[in-house]
Amino acid sequence: GVIRDGKGNWILGYNRFLGKCSVVVAKLWGILDGLLLLQKQGYNEVIIQSDNLEIIVSISDSKIEGPNVTLIRRIQQILANEEKWSLI
Repeated sequence: GVIRDGKGNWILGYNRFLGKCSVVVAKLWGILDGLLLLQKQGYNEVIIQSDNLEIIVSISDSKIEGPNVTLIRRIQQILANEEKWSLI
């Protein structure tokens, strides 16, 4: 993943070894890890940008079900603590 500032300048890059998994799971882990890094750095405004509509819909949905529910709920919990966030 990549973390950028409000002007699009690179701040930090990060990765995680997941082994063999679906694209959706890899993207969700990337979002979660990025959010955790931002929390540790003290940021309280987040824009999550994804090219996968399924990811955006899943994170936005309060009545989620399915195999990735735990990962999505963790992302939702972190976003609930942010002052300002958006998904694009």
